[in-house]
Amino acid sequence: MTVRACGRQSIHAIIPRGPVASQRDGIFTLQNAKPNKILLVRFSALGDVIQTLPILSMLREGFPDAKIGWAIDAELAPAIEDHPALDYLHRCSRRSWSSALRNPTKWGRVNDEFRAFVEDVRTVGYDVAVDAQGLFKTALLPCLAGIKRRIGYRHGREFSSLFYNERYLYRDEYFDPAISHLKHMADLARSIGAGEVRYAIEPPRVTDAARQHVSELLNGAFASDAPVVVMAPATQWLSKQWPEEHWTSLLEQLLTETDLNLIVQGSAADAAMGARILRGLPNGKLHGQLVNLFGKLPIPAMYALYERTHVAVGSDSAPLHIAGAMRVPVLIGVYGPTGYRRTPPIGSPHIKLFSTEGELPCQPCHKRTCPLGTTECMMRIGPKQVFQAVLEGLREAGIPFSYHGNGAPAERLVSLQ
Repeated sequence: MTVRACGRQSIHAIIPRGPVASQRDGIFTLQNAKPNKILLVRFSALGDVIQTLPILSMLREGFPDAKIGWAIDAELAPAIEDHPALDYLHRCSRRSWSSALRNPTKWGRVNDEFRAFVEDVRTVGYDVAVDAQGLFKTALLPCLAGIKRRIGYRHGREFSSLFYNERYLYRDEYFDPAISHLKHMADLARSIGAGEVRYAIEPPRVTDAARQHVSELLNGAFASDAPVVVMAPATQWLSKQWPEEHWTSLLEQLLTETDLNLIVQGSAADAAMGARILRGLPNGKLHGQLVNLFGKLPIPAMYALYERTHVAVGSDSAPLHIAGAMRVPVLIGVYGPTGYRRTPPIGSPHIKLFSTEGELPCQPCHKRTCPLGTTECMMRIGPKQVFQAVLEGLREAGIPFSYHGNGAPAERLVSLQ
């Protein structure tokens, strides 16, 4: 099993710098025309939305006088609301529409709402659309909205490339596990004249209401003012889930061998998982040192929580990327079916990524469920190794904490600052 590390310098190594150029149907050309209105398209998912934020900043820096909009799923809009680089926000009620389409009596309403969504985009009068997601649904929107310059990927997923008039990156390059997806999106932005790749995420403004919500949840929850470790066990992909027993073991070791304050968090839909993970812990430690926030954190509150967090632990999922955006001092990721070089978190000064990439011929497979039914790539990463990485990360960051164990450093762990 190999432990990887990823910091700002490693991201620099992944993403080369160069002149602003684009490739249209195999021909490289320099783009000189400056658009006045730019639409960025990324409907979902939350982690991918967070990873797209550097592209928004690139566009704003490249075109300070332009109007910039973002088309996004309505339930994820809070992830980018009040962002200083954003002028327009177009909400797509895709999830509710999909549900309503099962009932013929609701088809008229869905049609009206969809037309209104497209018209909302059309009314702005965008010069160019950059589709950072590359699916049928995201490629179709700029076409229906009458945007003349439509930029996307050549890979042809879900026939999306049929709707673009500028296409970049073939399938093999797009899915290359050694190439950061941030570079893919940056290539699209640079094709219209945006500047250098951003290596940090500028999050939206954290609201006072979100901070107050988190303060109320944590008021009196901890018996000491020790550093806070937040863990996010749940993921939308079954293949990305670290075994529940590993989470329980990690929590137990942190509870019994350190004074660290612990928080577990996830959506309400994953609350049953959270309960199972906590069930095996010693009852005496569940009060004063550990807080269960499953189902209690809307998206804005997640930003506020990670604003006051010292260590974040998770798999390749939204909480890990939000933690990076909020520059949590120590970030620890457990990677399996997705490549640690393709979708690393960015922003935090101390990032440690565990991966067995290169040890299993099937990895990274980029599949939502394990094709072999084993999730061996996640199973191989043990809780003791992640525990040791937490200790080492705190020490590297200069964050004091109390430890009463044997504390050997994590095997083969390399830190890039």
